[in-house]
Amino acid sequence: EIEARARQYIHLGYQRLVAFETPLGGFDWYGRAPGDTALTAYGLMEFEDMARVHDVDPRLIQRTRQWLLDRRRSDGGWDASPRFRSVAGSNIDPNYSTTAYVAWAVFRGENAAAFGQPTLDYLLRREPAEVTNPYVSALVANAVSEIQPDHPAARAYVDRLVQVMRTN
Repeated sequence: EIEARARQYIHLGYQRLVAFETPLGGFDWYGRAPGDTALTAYGLMEFEDMARVHDVDPRLIQRTRQWLLDRRRSDGGWDASPRFRSVAGSNIDPNYSTTAYVAWAVFRGENAAAFGQPTLDYLLRREPAEVTNPYVSALVANAVSEIQPDHPAARAYVDRLVQVMRTN
């Protein structure tokens, strides 16, 4: 009975989340275009996680990932949405934080070697010591790990995160 109820909640949640997809792609708080980059990245992670326990249209995941990739700048980064700018709270450009977050979502579980290099290069333009916000350090560590799991920078950002957390 509990499992049936949980599955029903997941199904209802899926139906609600799908309703926030905009007619032009991506997701928005109200389902109106244009989609919000950070929210769409969050949605992508939600749908991929949900797909482990519920039927999720694989085309939804594919078009959401593609929508995000289509918005990536030529330098490998993504522009911060106005909502994300206000919560980034970092000494780092909000586009950097957004790029780390979106990259974590877009390249998660994907074979990113073929198309993740521009984003990896963008993220690695900053040394771990430059990032004083633990949230941003964690995002970069996750993103780098998804793009190239054995890259030494992933460990460097985790080490930086530990260092920052110990001093706070």
